[in-house]
Amino acid sequence: MRKIILTAIMSLLLANLGFALETNITKKVLISKVVDHPALDATESGIIDALADSGYIIKDNIIIRTESAQGNPVLANQIAIKFTYQNPNAVVAIGTISAQSFIKFSRNNEVKMIFSSVTDPVDAGLMISSTTNEKNITGVSNFVAIGPQLELFKKLQPNLKKLGIIYNPGESNSISIVKELEEIAPNYNIEVLTKVATRSSEVAQTAVSLAKNADAIFISNDNMALSAIQNIIKAAVDAQIPVYVSDTDAVKLGAVAALGPNQYNIGIQTGKMVARILNGSDINKEKVELPEKNDLYLNTEAAKKANISIPKDLLEIADKIITPKQTKEDELS
Repeated sequence: MRKIILTAIMSLLLANLGFALETNITKKVLISKVVDHPALDATESGIIDALADSGYIIKDNIIIRTESAQGNPVLANQIAIKFTYQNPNAVVAIGTISAQSFIKFSRNNEVKMIFSSVTDPVDAGLMISSTTNEKNITGVSNFVAIGPQLELFKKLQPNLKKLGIIYNPGESNSISIVKELEEIAPNYNIEVLTKVATRSSEVAQTAVSLAKNADAIFISNDNMALSAIQNIIKAAVDAQIPVYVSDTDAVKLGAVAALGPNQYNIGIQTGKMVARILNGSDINKEKVELPEKNDLYLNTEAAKKANISIPKDLLEIADKIITPKQTKEDELS
């Protein structure tokens, strides 16, 4: 009995010590990520690095925890509830579905939420208008204009007539992108072929079907599609057509080209904003930011597989050119 009592006392002391250590850390930031894939992983890394550069060091003066909703809106809501009850100094939501799950808690003054990698924050309900944020919400959008991307695709593929896109209708940003694409594409003599995938397990079959009828496949900032981007690329390679993306991280995986922000840099922007808020800046006065820069990434080996000759002028202005050697090094690292 004495041994049991001593064990119980020790357990209680250790638990209290752990609580004391945690409460001595000055700030707590909880990150909800809609799904795990390279782009959003890079965003998360950027956030953590920017906080460190601002003096917030994990296990020193800040607690940072991340949970993934695995593309599931129900799980995203559960994470939002759990995070809110943990009384963080700020929550960071990476991706539209995760950000939307915190809206009611932000409106009720229960959390301060900074979103990241949300393409259309107005349509997602995170902003009241293009100039007015929702209460206790700000963040960094990864919006990329459709027009310049279509111009890039036509330079790479002058005979492009049918452009396929796979998207998840559960992501409001994806619906916005498809709508804008369908409005603008006719100006470039392009017909848009749409395919829906609500689960990552559906993407491979959907991509095979789409590749049979399209001249190219375009994946914008749809997290469901990006989480299965390699299945899409395989279907395109088998059909000898290119995959174009807005996510630069997908180019090294086999997409031919991307015109968009570097997701790590989006994370850096977001992390700097979080740091300002932790330092006392009023979240309601922090304006939503757009990417500071869009990069052009090209993959010469992927272009070759799709029978595309990249124009010299694009190669000269590209921010990064992925070569077969670089792709192999990424596989080995």
